[in-house]
Amino acid sequence: MYLGLGVDTGGTYTDAAIMDMSNGEVIESNKALTTYPDLIRGIKNSIEGLDPGCLKKIKFVSVSTTLATNTTLEGKGYPAGLILIGHTIPKKLASRYVISIGGGHDSDGNETAPLEGLETVREFVRQVKNKVAAFAVSGYFGVRNPEHELRVKEVVQEMTDMPVVCGHELSMSLGAYERAVTALLNAELIPVSKQFIKSVQAVMEEKEIKATLMMMKCDGSLVRIEEALQKPVESIFSGPAASLVGAAHLTGLDTCATVDVGGTSTDIAMVSGGVPEISDSGARVGGWKTMVKAIRMETSASVETAWSGSEESHFWVRQE
Repeated sequence: MYLGLGVDTGGTYTDAAIMDMSNGEVIESNKALTTYPDLIRGIKNSIEGLDPGCLKKIKFVSVSTTLATNTTLEGKGYPAGLILIGHTIPKKLASRYVISIGGGHDSDGNETAPLEGLETVREFVRQVKNKVAAFAVSGYFGVRNPEHELRVKEVVQEMTDMPVVCGHELSMSLGAYERAVTALLNAELIPVSKQFIKSVQAVMEEKEIKATLMMMKCDGSLVRIEEALQKPVESIFSGPAASLVGAAHLTGLDTCATVDVGGTSTDIAMVSGGVPEISDSGARVGGWKTMVKAIRMETSASVETAWSGSEESHFWVRQE
């Protein structure tokens, strides 16, 4: 028997389920309260409610979570520093630690200005490295030629062992603002994603579950855990994506809509002809437009969150 284990950690509950991968039958499931920030206890409680005999036969583990989504919606992401190359952004950004240096390329990848300001980058890193958890680098037309982004990344890595994310590593689409936002959000979410994945791995080790570990992405596909750690923004909607794919499987419907009501957000998505509908414009969350391929979804605050007393908690996110 080839068994798979699914674990989903939401803002309120953590769910675990065992499936017979040969026929798609859900053998059993269990629910426990999410224990934030100590996620291990909630994950452990959810798994301990499952048959120990089945756990020994697990060969595949898939995880999903709304923690990254909730973190962004509530504005509680870890601070990150953003280094722009060859341009500035007059629009709002999710960080106050932002600098811009000379450089950049044109749409053909030709250098329009030499990379200047590396000493400014070094001074910036010295000033904020104790205030941020990661750095993001986004250059003008960096997707056409990432040379300047990679050089700046190298400089930052020479000074700190913190994660450094480049815009071209997350998206090859044009759009300087959206690419910078995507890189910045990814940098802010790395600690959140790392904490979740490390918690799952710790419980797997304790329960002696020797299995392949993968994570759900925003578009309903799966990615190896090593890549998920590097690109957590791609799994920002993994919870709703897992709900959508799971609902379609359990009902046997090729076309259906799902409503996922959680403690922080309520999400509506649709499967059409057996395939999740994908947004043409990239994932939007908490008012931020990203370049992340994601399911087409309507997201709003659950009632408890919407009336938390913070003006920033009143929102309606729409993807078209």
